[in-house]
Amino acid sequence: MTKYVIVGNGVTGTRAAEVIRRADESADVTILTEEPHPFYRRPQLADFASGEVGEARMWARKRSFYEDNRFDLRLSTKVVGLDVDGHVLALADGGSVPFNRLLVATGRDVTSERLRGGDLPGVNRFKTLEEARAIRELDGTGTTGVVFGNGMVALELVRALTSSGFSTTYLVPTETLWPEVLDKDAADIALSRLHAAGAQVVFGAGIEAVESSDGCAGEVVLSNGDILRADLVGLCSGYVPATGFLPDGGILTVGPGFTTPWTDVYVAGDVTVDPSRNYFNWLRSWRQGASAGAAMVGRADAEEQASIDTLNTQVLGLSLVALGRTIAPYRSGYSEMRGDYPYGEFYKKLIFSSDEVLVGALLVGNIAEAAALEQAIRTGTNKADLPDDLLHQMFDVTYKAAYLGVQCPVCRHEIQLAKGAAEGDLVTCPVCGTDFDVVKGDVGFKARIAR
Repeated sequence: MTKYVIVGNGVTGTRAAEVIRRADESADVTILTEEPHPFYRRPQLADFASGEVGEARMWARKRSFYEDNRFDLRLSTKVVGLDVDGHVLALADGGSVPFNRLLVATGRDVTSERLRGGDLPGVNRFKTLEEARAIRELDGTGTTGVVFGNGMVALELVRALTSSGFSTTYLVPTETLWPEVLDKDAADIALSRLHAAGAQVVFGAGIEAVESSDGCAGEVVLSNGDILRADLVGLCSGYVPATGFLPDGGILTVGPGFTTPWTDVYVAGDVTVDPSRNYFNWLRSWRQGASAGAAMVGRADAEEQASIDTLNTQVLGLSLVALGRTIAPYRSGYSEMRGDYPYGEFYKKLIFSSDEVLVGALLVGNIAEAAALEQAIRTGTNKADLPDDLLHQMFDVTYKAAYLGVQCPVCRHEIQLAKGAAEGDLVTCPVCGTDFDVVKGDVGFKARIAR
């Protein structure tokens, strides 16, 4: 009997475990996690923190799921070492766990604890259910929050705080919002959402330290000497792979089929993301978990599709899809196609290579064409071969929609709807299995989790 061990109880590890169990009924599957909770829906942390979603809705998998699938789930378990020759993991409590095949699905850590005062109570990195609960348990009325960072986690924390009644200052370390993903027009739409939510945004900001007040975070000292009072300090920057327990200084080299230089050790999910890419990606991690699980059991379909960055998320409640390259630097040889945008909070753009092959797309507000565009990018479709109805729908706001889509509220997967889809239809996400109702949004359809 093969013993599979998965380090990480997030979307990647959970999906890999499901694939392994389906392929090998007799497998011994152990899941190790530092979290005190079973797998929950991280994309809904902001909704939980603000009280819009109850705790019962956060559980993506109940404890019975682990029992029914005979998964040995070990909560609050920290891995501190890996003996690659002996195929054994060392645990912080002095114990050990042997394995035949290992999946490292530990995600990424935040390096901001290295900041002076970064480990004080009241500092929140908004990565866990416990950190979201800490916001929920505070009375936001009259409470001050300061968030530092760029990208999805920082924006979600700002949304959580403003929705909870915090007076919120958002410190952005760059001169624009999320510059590796958003161009100026898309960033302006996001900025207008921040202002509408009541956040004060400061660009080009740097932090020197978090100062204590009665043993908790109380002030933020900026690089220019300014001091901001804060009852809660969000540090959402400096993400690195959570690989401190691995040999060779934790440096990962990912090979075909999610392999590593170490025999029988696999890796997948956000732990593989380049630290310069300032985002977490639920959908990508879900897909990689399935592919890694297939690779571990030796299935022929283990290889992932052609690799492109696929970001499906929301910016303060506004749908966002970024596929492949989204920025075309001046004189880079890349070209853009866009309509007369931005049209309110509705913005779409395509990026083509110098030989007019589609290499990227950025959709904000309405993302109905995302599935078709992702396929076109993966297959290297030329501009001249893109369907006319696809281009008309993207760039002619008066055109009757031929592509209907809705974004899953949990995994953010863009689901292509059948023609004739209507408000009230019940849809099941093919990726994460969430059931939701289709309702009318400001533009097109949006999802509401079925009650």
